[in-house]
Amino acid sequence: MNIASKKRNLIFVVIMAVLLLGQLALLFYYGNQKAGFHEDELYTFYSTNKTAGLFVNDRQWAQQEELRNDFVVLPGEQFRYNVVKQMQSWDVHPPIYYYIFHTACSLFPDVFSKWLGISVNMIAFVGSFLLLAYGAYMAAGEQHGKMMAFLSCLGWGFSSAVISGVMFIRMYQWLTLFILLCMDLHLRAMKKQDFRILSFYLPLSITVFLGFLTQYYYIIFHFFLGAGFCLLFLKNKKMKELLAYFITCAAGLGLAICYYPSSLAHIFRGYRGTEAVSEFSNASNTFERLRFFYGLFDDFVMNGTLSIWLLLICIGLVTRGYLKKRGKVKGSLLNASAGLMLFAALGYFFTIAKTALLLGETSNRYQLPVYGILIFLILYVTWKLADGMIGNYRIMAGALALVFVLIDGLALKNDRVFFLYTEEKEIMEFVKEHAEEPVVVFYNEASADHVWWLSDELIQYPKVYFASQGNRELIKDETITNSRRLLVYVADYENQEECLKGILRVNENLKSYQVVGEKKLWTLYEFS
Repeated sequence: MNIASKKRNLIFVVIMAVLLLGQLALLFYYGNQKAGFHEDELYTFYSTNKTAGLFVNDRQWAQQEELRNDFVVLPGEQFRYNVVKQMQSWDVHPPIYYYIFHTACSLFPDVFSKWLGISVNMIAFVGSFLLLAYGAYMAAGEQHGKMMAFLSCLGWGFSSAVISGVMFIRMYQWLTLFILLCMDLHLRAMKKQDFRILSFYLPLSITVFLGFLTQYYYIIFHFFLGAGFCLLFLKNKKMKELLAYFITCAAGLGLAICYYPSSLAHIFRGYRGTEAVSEFSNASNTFERLRFFYGLFDDFVMNGTLSIWLLLICIGLVTRGYLKKRGKVKGSLLNASAGLMLFAALGYFFTIAKTALLLGETSNRYQLPVYGILIFLILYVTWKLADGMIGNYRIMAGALALVFVLIDGLALKNDRVFFLYTEEKEIMEFVKEHAEEPVVVFYNEASADHVWWLSDELIQYPKVYFASQGNRELIKDETITNSRRLLVYVADYENQEECLKGILRVNENLKSYQVVGEKKLWTLYEFS
């Protein structure tokens, strides 16, 4: 490698480092904006750090420690991975992400903070950034690989969907990391024809083990990627490598199932597994579901420009086909690496679109792992179609970079980042200001577990009084009946008004109440 080449490589590394640092700074900014939690995020804290279990008892006080201790790792209870594994086996998720999150919480015992979850996701973000850059570089080839790596990471890391994924304290950013790692291992082996045990088969088996035990959706991506990979083996008559590949993947998956037998029950008998199979087998919902997830990618990654990109690509394909017939264009549009990525990403996108929950903008999490790949493919195809029409590739690269800066910048300007719950900032300030006042929580017995949706607020109070909405008996507790000010949470249920009037009947000091805030299925009232 000559001096000029080393200098170019150093410049590229510096540019990518500056890009990564800029994106990390933006993540810190949005992390600071995050003021509340999605119910699944609170469940992450609870199911990872549980001490005694969250029990709600009608007409009884619960002390702050009883609630808070189930959301933090207590001193002396660090690194209890067996408890974490058991908790997830009772639900529908594999344990690897929860091991990682529990490790972070164990390093900071007795701390409940959004930054524990965000920091864990930022680590996965950095890994995903590097893996996406490497994959884009290998797929695009040496001539334009660096430019494709930069543009792909630029469009991916500044997109509102990816930032939202980092803000969401769940396993999806780590799923992204393992999916990209799986992709890179395949691309590297294919490009370098390196199918040795230590450089390919062993890392691949470990990735299968970790990816499957992070989120079961991993196996969907690997299925399509592996299917395309095996076709290349067959095409090139590499039967020994094909057999070794089957053994490697089966070993990683088999070890994962042996380590975590609950995975089979989760997939084939759990409520999410049966729902997914039911949705996938229903052909009538295919167009509706594809349109829904297409819209999410369009809105939160491409900021409404996806149709324009696809239209231009279609025009370019028609033009290229015409020129190819006239002998003015030679070669294929996609190389083997890009074709493999396209097959795997679209296969994953289609399968997830057919099976995932439709939860509005938050459903972006399910497709998050392939957003970076899709951005690369859009850029790569656009680049290949425009190659030769624009003489200076630096001008074309600059134009694409500017377009994605505008796309991402306008999306961020229009508040497209979610999982922040900035509207809860004022409520939390109110809660902390009035933390010493008596608190009553009227819960619906049919969904008593929804109490944990209030956990970040309830753990601010010294104690909380729980009362079932189904119990029509008036409250007799003296603290409540004699109080001159009272905070009351009421679940959105048919007898909500009756519960509120019941407070006024048992306490003559209280004359009226007003809404302070609303949170999911709960409303907070202040009595005075």
